[in-house]
Amino acid sequence: MVNNWEENMLSAVSLFSGAGGMDIGVIKAGFDILTCVEIDSYCCETLRAAAAREQRKTCIIEEDIRQVDPVKLMQDLCMEPGDLDLLCADPPCQPFSQIGKRQCLDDDRGMLLFEMTRFANVFRPKAILIEQVKGLLNAPDRSGKIGGVFESLLEQLEALNYSSKWKVIIAADYGVPQMRERVFIVSTLKPNN
Repeated sequence: MVNNWEENMLSAVSLFSGAGGMDIGVIKAGFDILTCVEIDSYCCETLRAAAAREQRKTCIIEEDIRQVDPVKLMQDLCMEPGDLDLLCADPPCQPFSQIGKRQCLDDDRGMLLFEMTRFANVFRPKAILIEQVKGLLNAPDRSGKIGGVFESLLEQLEALNYSSKWKVIIAADYGVPQMRERVFIVSTLKPNN
C-alpha cells in the first residue's frame, strides 16, 4: 500500500465495515476511505465491488481485526500518528442488543468494541466515529455495573486525550425506512496546550 489519498480530501479508515453502509455516509461527507477492515468474505466482496464501481483505491483487508496490526497498517498507508482525519466503525452489536442473549463482554464480540481504542492509540486520528445499538448505553460490565461498558469506552478514549459526545438517533428521522435507534459517539482529539 502507498499513500493514495488526494491531498485535498479528508482521510478515513473504516473498521468493522460490513457491507459499507456507514462508509457511504462517510464518503458523502467528503472523506476518502483508505482502508476497510472486515472479516466477512461476502461483505468484502461487496466492498470491493463498490470501490471498483466508484473507482476508489480503498484497500479491503479481509481479516479478523484482532489480527490486524495498526502500526503496520499506518506504515503501509505512509502515515504518521495524527495524519488520519477519521477512524470510523460499526462494531458488532449482538452483545449489546436488547433483543437476544445480551451477553455484553461475556460474548467475545463484545470486546471488539475496544479495538477502537487500540487503533486510536496508534493512529491518533483527529476524530473517531462509532455507531452502536442503544443497548450499549446500559450494558453491564463484568462487575455487573449498569452502563459500565459504555463508561469504560469513554474512559479509555479520555485517557487517549479524546473528548467524546454521543447522541441516540432514530434512523427514520434521516430518511431511512426503519425505526431503529442507534447511539453515535463522536470523539475528537483535544488540542495540545
